[in-house]
Amino acid sequence: MYYRLFFLNLILLFSNLYADVLEIGLEEEYKTKKYILYTLAEESTESIDTLLKRKWTKSKDSFNGFSYINRAYWIRLDLKNSTKTSKTYYLQSENQFTYSIEFFFIKNNQIVNYIKDGAIHKNHNRMFNTNHMIFPVTLSANEEAMVLFKIRNYNKIDINFMLRTKEYLLDFYQTYSIVEGLFFGGMLIMMFYNLFLYFLLKHRAYLYYVFYTFWLVVYFLGLFGFSERYFSDYRWLFYISSGAFFISMTLFIQSILNVKEKLPKVYFFFKIFMGYFILFTILNSIIIEIQAFVYAQILFDLFFVLVPLYVALVISTTYYLAYYKDDTVAKFYSVIWTMVASVGLLLPLVYLNIFETDIPSDYIFQFLVLFEVLCFSFILAYKIKLIQKERKSQSSLLVQQNKLASMGEMISAIAHQWRQPLSEINGIVLEIDLKSRKEELSSIALDKYLNEIEEVTAYLSGTISDFMNFFKHDKIVNSFYIEDAINRAIKLLALSHKKHHIEIIYDMDDNIKLYNYQSELIQALLILMNNSMDAICLREISQPKIILKSRKDNKNIIITVEDNAGGIPLDIMDKIYNPYFTTKHEFKGTGLGLYILKMLIEKSMQGSIKIYNINRGAICTLSLPINVENSQHHD
Repeated sequence: MYYRLFFLNLILLFSNLYADVLEIGLEEEYKTKKYILYTLAEESTESIDTLLKRKWTKSKDSFNGFSYINRAYWIRLDLKNSTKTSKTYYLQSENQFTYSIEFFFIKNNQIVNYIKDGAIHKNHNRMFNTNHMIFPVTLSANEEAMVLFKIRNYNKIDINFMLRTKEYLLDFYQTYSIVEGLFFGGMLIMMFYNLFLYFLLKHRAYLYYVFYTFWLVVYFLGLFGFSERYFSDYRWLFYISSGAFFISMTLFIQSILNVKEKLPKVYFFFKIFMGYFILFTILNSIIIEIQAFVYAQILFDLFFVLVPLYVALVISTTYYLAYYKDDTVAKFYSVIWTMVASVGLLLPLVYLNIFETDIPSDYIFQFLVLFEVLCFSFILAYKIKLIQKERKSQSSLLVQQNKLASMGEMISAIAHQWRQPLSEINGIVLEIDLKSRKEELSSIALDKYLNEIEEVTAYLSGTISDFMNFFKHDKIVNSFYIEDAINRAIKLLALSHKKHHIEIIYDMDDNIKLYNYQSELIQALLILMNNSMDAICLREISQPKIILKSRKDNKNIIITVEDNAGGIPLDIMDKIYNPYFTTKHEFKGTGLGLYILKMLIEKSMQGSIKIYNINRGAICTLSLPINVENSQHHD
C-alpha cells in the first residue's frame, strides 16, 4: 500500500516536471490554457492510476487526425491555492460544440466531485442557473488539487476554460444577460416587423428575410447554450439551424439581387450549395441524434471547407453586381457582408486554434449579425421602393401604350369624321363659285353659305380638340361636367357604332360637375365601349345596344355601362383584370384594356370598379369621387 502511494506520488512528481501548476487565490480570474495538458482516452473507463502513468502533452495536435475522430480525450489541469484561506473558483466554458464532458475534481488521488455535462446530456443543476458549462473547485489554504476532463467533441476544436470567482461571475452574467437580451430582442423585433411587411406587401424577399432571421435566432440560442437551458425537448431545431439559416440566406440573396435573371450561371452554383446545405442539415440532425461521432466529425470538416467557398461566391457575386452592373442594392450588400464574413470566417480559425485572440469574437460576430439584419431590412425596404417606382413607371407606360395602340383607329376615325364635312365644304364652295359665275350670288346667299362653312369648320375644330385632350400625357385635375366627358367619349366612337348600327343610349339624372381627371375618365369609357362593340360584332348581336347611365350617390358619382352582347364567360371572370389576358384574336386585342381600366379608376381616380353579368349581357359600374383631392386627403 505504501509502495503504491509512493509510486503514484513519484509519477505525479515526474509529471509536474513538465506540467505547470496554476497558482490561484489572489486574482478573480485566471486563464488556464497554458497550464492544460492533453492525452488520448484509451478505454471507456480508466482509473486515476492509469491516467497518471500516461504521457501528457501541451497540445492535442497529435490526435487530431482522422484515425482518432471517434476517440475521446483527457484534459488535465493542476491547481494550487497559494493563499492562507480557503478559495472557491469555477471553471467556466462558453463552448457549445462539446458533445460530452465529464469533470473529475481530484484531491490526494481521490475523486471528490464528478459532473457530467455537454450537448447530449446537459447538467440541469449548473451553478448560477447559467447556460454555460460551470464546474466548481474549492481548495483549502495551500492545498493542491487536480482537475481532469474527459471530452468527446470535434477534436479539432479547443475548449477554453476560464477560472473565475463567484463575485466575478455574478457581474459577468448580469452584463451577459443585458447584452443577450438586447441581441435577441433586436432580432425578434426585426423578424416580426418584416413578417408584418410581408403580409402587407406580399413580397417574397420579406418572407426569406423572416426565415433567415428566425434561423439565426435559433442558431445563436444553440451556440450560446440557451437551447439546452430552455428548449431541451426541441434539440432537433438547433441541430438543423446551422444549415437552415444558410438555406434561407441563400434564398434571400437570390431574391433581393435577382441572381437568377442577372447571373444564371452563378444561380446554378447557388443551387448546388442549397442542395449541400439541405443534405448537411438532414444528415447532421440524424448523426448527432444517434451519436455517430465519426460521421459528425467528417461532416464538420467538410462544412468548414465549403463555407469559405460559399462566402467567396456571395461576396464575389455582390461585388460584380455592385461595380460591374452598377447595382445600388448590391453595393450596400457587398460592404455589409464583407464585414460580417470577415469576422465570421475568423471564428473557425479561433475554434480550430489556428488563430489566437483575446477579442471576444463570438460576441462581436453576434452583434455584427444584428447589424447585418438591421441593414438588410433597410436594403430590402429600399429594394421594394425601387420595385414600386419601376412598377409605377411601367403602369404609366402601359397607359400610354394603350392610347398609342388605339391611335391608328382614332386617326382613322378622324379621317372618316372629316371626310363628310370636307365634302360638304367643297360642295358649298362649288355652289358659291357657280352662282358667282352666273352672277346670281346675293349677299344674303353668301352669308348663308359662309355660316354653313363656319358651322362645319367649328365641328372639325371640336373634333381635333377632343382628340388632343385625350392624348395629353400630363395628368391634370380639372373641373368638368359628366355629360361633357361621356359625350366626348361617344363622339370619338361615333363612326364605329354607326358603322355597326350600334345604338348608344345615355340616361343622366343630373349633369353633375366633377373635379377629377377628365382624360382618364374618357379613356376608361372608351375601353368599356370598345369591349362591348367587339363582343357585339363577334357574336353578331341583333339590335345591339350600349346603355350609359350616371347618378349621384353622396360624394360619389355612379356611372354604369351596360350592353346586350351576351355577358362574360364565368370561367374567365376572375382573370379579366390580369394584364395580357385576352379572348380576342392576337391582332385585335392586347389583353391590357381592363387591366388599365382598373388601374385608371382605382389608382388614378381613387374610385372603384365592378363588372358582372346581367340577363342579356354585362354591366360595369364605376364609382368615382366627385372631388378627387378631397378623397386623397381623406385617405
